[in-house]
Amino acid sequence: MLFLNSLVALGNQQLTRKDNSLVKTNLSNETWSPVATVNCNYRSQGRREDGEYVVHDTIPHLCHIELTYACNEKCIFCYNPERAKLGDLSTIDQLVRSIAVSQIPHVYLISGEPSLLPVEKLNEYIELLSPSSSITIVTNGLKRLDGISSKLACFGVPIHGANAKTHEFLNQSQGSFEKTLETIRHYVGEGHDVRCIPVLTGYNYNQMYDIIGIAASLSMESIYIDRYEDGGIGVVNSRGYTLKPTREQFHIAVGQIVQAKHDFAIFDGRVGFGTAIPYCLDERMITESITSNCGVGTYFCAINPKGEFRMCNQSQLVFGNVVKESIETIWNKPALDIFRDLSWVGEPCKSCELLLDCTGGCKVDSNCSDRFCIDYAVRGLSKPVAELVTKVKHRQLAEGYPENYRKFQPNRYMKLTTHYPEKFLVTRYQTVKIDEMALEMAQAIISEALIDERELVARFSESADEHEIRLFVSKMLQVNALDLMKEVQHATS
Repeated sequence: MLFLNSLVALGNQQLTRKDNSLVKTNLSNETWSPVATVNCNYRSQGRREDGEYVVHDTIPHLCHIELTYACNEKCIFCYNPERAKLGDLSTIDQLVRSIAVSQIPHVYLISGEPSLLPVEKLNEYIELLSPSSSITIVTNGLKRLDGISSKLACFGVPIHGANAKTHEFLNQSQGSFEKTLETIRHYVGEGHDVRCIPVLTGYNYNQMYDIIGIAASLSMESIYIDRYEDGGIGVVNSRGYTLKPTREQFHIAVGQIVQAKHDFAIFDGRVGFGTAIPYCLDERMITESITSNCGVGTYFCAINPKGEFRMCNQSQLVFGNVVKESIETIWNKPALDIFRDLSWVGEPCKSCELLLDCTGGCKVDSNCSDRFCIDYAVRGLSKPVAELVTKVKHRQLAEGYPENYRKFQPNRYMKLTTHYPEKFLVTRYQTVKIDEMALEMAQAIISEALIDERELVARFSESADEHEIRLFVSKMLQVNALDLMKEVQHATS
């Protein structure tokens, strides 16, 4: 089929500690020991009997670059392994250049807190990466980044509560709620896309609807919610705070998320989860299309400030260093079969027909950060989930087009990656594998300034029929690779 082979595309509860007091938590270096990374040299013993294996492309589609572990907030759920001072950036300079050379489609500049770096340095990184990558900066919004490059695709900014009390309890930063909202208003006013990325905990689970409502009122681009997982600094705090949402709390949160998805049309359905959660925890995740698979080992990786490559931000396992070898070399090492061969999967996930869709929810927490494991929320369950298989919906692109021809132009974030066996179309938020014919047409649109659908049909009439070419244009519009200008002429006249 022409064009598409695969598509990868983020209340008023009483706040209490387990001892029923609401106070700031003072996490010091004396009470926290940084989580050490562990080099992984795994050698697989072979495939599963059923042959199931996590397939992957030559390169990951998404890479998180952790610029620093320094931060100006003290979130009690933080998954970073330590809080550090902003140090020498020479290693970051090297690893950013390495990622740029490898042409990774999507790159997140994350931390710690990226806004602690000079804006000029962040713009330098954006300039290096933007020819091949769509770039997002994940920031808490406490410090505004004035003068950030217009080549940035998106800001990710969290609103952790429906009010200052909740937000500031979770991030332990007095006055941060209003500062964050003002930063979001500023970025939106400057024309930036801003995505809301709250962390779902046992304290804000029944505020999801109101948080999404606030994001809608601020004209944020989308909202994708991360469920708290024990990791890093959060492990220490979870001993005294109920950070993990219970199953009942999770169900309440899902209900509010689903309702908000229907009520706030501004998001056009761009409401859901940003981290991996087992599909079987709540059937509405499937029926309402708010499932998420984090992409560990399939299309996602993380690089820490030392350049160490991991398959997950919370994982201790290191497979190489991008300062010393290319990311594509590391990505294709046999050692990554520690995840991909699925030998780590236990029941009820091991025999589930949704395993390769769901991959067991979150694969890393404090109990298995030096290996992989199925999500804590489904461990010990025996209920089969095979009956959900028929309800799983994968996004389908358009199979039609209007009667009239269309004029269009390449979206400013559209890019093509042709360096690898797979050919990738990169848009602001998606990575799409395309075939040779689609690549040739996309290149013509960019290089020959072909902006008229009728001209595109004529240009490729000997290689593809009109129906396929017009479907190609529809799909390019749907993934936002092209911007529609207007319909111009009746196709049959």
